[in-house]
Amino acid sequence: MTQPRIPADYHAWRQSRWEEIAGTNGKGAVIAKAAVNGRGAHTLPGLPGEWTTTGTGALTVTAKAEDGVRVNGATVDGTADVPSGSALEFPGGLNGFAGGADGFYGVVVMDQSRVARSGLSGIDRFPYDPDWVFHGHYRAAPAGRRIEVERLTAPRSTDAIPAPVDLVATVHGAEYVLAVLEESPGQRLVVFTDETNGDSTPRIGRWLVLPLLEPGSAVDVDFNRATLSHHHLNPEVFVCPLAPPGNHLPLRVEAGERALIRSAAGGD
Repeated sequence: MTQPRIPADYHAWRQSRWEEIAGTNGKGAVIAKAAVNGRGAHTLPGLPGEWTTTGTGALTVTAKAEDGVRVNGATVDGTADVPSGSALEFPGGLNGFAGGADGFYGVVVMDQSRVARSGLSGIDRFPYDPDWVFHGHYRAAPAGRRIEVERLTAPRSTDAIPAPVDLVATVHGAEYVLAVLEESPGQRLVVFTDETNGDSTPRIGRWLVLPLLEPGSAVDVDFNRATLSHHHLNPEVFVCPLAPPGNHLPLRVEAGERALIRSAAGGD
């Protein structure tokens, strides 16, 4: 049987995907994160410092010198500004960064040894199959549309997430319309379920990360690049959205990522 030709850019994508989760500052190293907006004080579990925004929309952190919080190499003793893109340091060799603007920020903290401790060594995937690559397009949604979806919190919660467009694609002869979420500004995400969930892929479904394009734009839909939710890396930190109502494909999508691979000695 002739093996399918695998595009070179797919190999490059697989490498970048591994770097995204297991490389330096990868998501597999994240131990805490917080969204900071408003004048109330925000804290990160088990870490010193209180984070808030000012009346002008800037991000600040308040800590004592002995707390060991550093912003761009400078020890915080009192209240310090945290410009977007700042490098953060915490006791125990932890590092992180802050980003955002106009009163809406994210603070992320990482432990660079966590990936090794967890035993994470790879990603199990279905074999590449060119028959799971399709053409689609974006269709505009009603202005300001938000969709109520469940989040993987404990207990489960719901959230109204912006969904500015739908993805319309014909998959093996049938047309499907899938809602596209924009949980983070500039990121288009299709969270979908299919008939493999619960046996060869996770029950919570998988993701297609898509480009930021205008309604009417053509979009390549490659299920070989379907990814696992970040929830599998650290369930306490990544409380990811589940698939919106209607984002179920009534067929077995035997393409893309199946599970994380961990060594028997791993355990975080």
